[in-house]
Amino acid sequence: MRTVILGGTGAFASRVTQACLERGDEVMVLTRGQRQLAERAADADRLTFLRADRQNLQAYEGELKAFAPEAVMDAICFTPAHARQLVDLFGAARRVVMISSVDVYGADIGAAPVSETRPPAPASDYAAGKAEAERTVLDGLGPRATVIRPSHMLGRGYGTAGLWGRTEHVVARLRAGLPIALIDGGRGVTTPVHAVDVAAWVLATMDNPAADGEVFNAVGAQITTQWHYFATIADLLGVPLRTVSVPGAVIAQAGIANPFRFHRPYSCAKAVRVLGHEPSATLASMLAETIQAMPHVLGAPQTPPELTAASLAEDRIVEMADRHTEDLLSALTRLR
Repeated sequence: MRTVILGGTGAFASRVTQACLERGDEVMVLTRGQRQLAERAADADRLTFLRADRQNLQAYEGELKAFAPEAVMDAICFTPAHARQLVDLFGAARRVVMISSVDVYGADIGAAPVSETRPPAPASDYAAGKAEAERTVLDGLGPRATVIRPSHMLGRGYGTAGLWGRTEHVVARLRAGLPIALIDGGRGVTTPVHAVDVAAWVLATMDNPAADGEVFNAVGAQITTQWHYFATIADLLGVPLRTVSVPGAVIAQAGIANPFRFHRPYSCAKAVRVLGHEPSATLASMLAETIQAMPHVLGAPQTPPELTAASLAEDRIVEMADRHTEDLLSALTRLR
């Protein structure tokens, strides 16, 4: 199969690229040239790189038509304009897979695992762009299109989620023996997924009529709380977990976007049933791979300044949260 992969050297899409090569595909990777793909030498004759600007794919129409892809996967389709380019350029492909996000379902989806039958209700500009792009691709390509909605992805090349988003700061702080700020005590739930499992679902759609015009959640089998997520990291590092609780309402008022403020359980039952792949990674195994690729230690000369800044900010939050807890305990004790 001749396969085009847009963004094919990224943390996720590089997995799809390698998997396609391993099954014998001829692969063209569209990239800005900012990352290197660790392909095997044996694959070099089946791998082509096209340095391209995702904002203006039409400029590369000649090269793309000459390659004549049978399958296309776009890992960097964020807007309706991006989606229209897929419709215009790849109408002859057997399969066009757009990577979307479970964010399209909304911010707080409740306690029950959400399936693809739930209508999108995006609560951010990012999610709204993804939802509109999905509609454009599905309307424009019909049965040739498939949409994959991954959840919180983990594995080599990803950050773990904490107060400041997807960075190394949680792992770095735990390595340093520092406490972690948990939103609402870590009660929020999420459904992490290993990038390898998402890649397997993508490949399973490419020559599968059952995926025609369909949308699939690509999420892990284990729903976990934020507290358990951090406890698993601490266990893998062999360190104690020390935490303080920060009210989610205050986080929201401060304008900090963090998915752990919400309950976000999802179901992958449709992907398992239709595409024939069941997620194999556990929370511990996917976090172990993620952590292994995080080399930085707080205070070391090579530590990125943004990592140091995030940790210093969390130090101040921990100090204030501890002081607030002490004051509240004192007041409650006097009121008894």
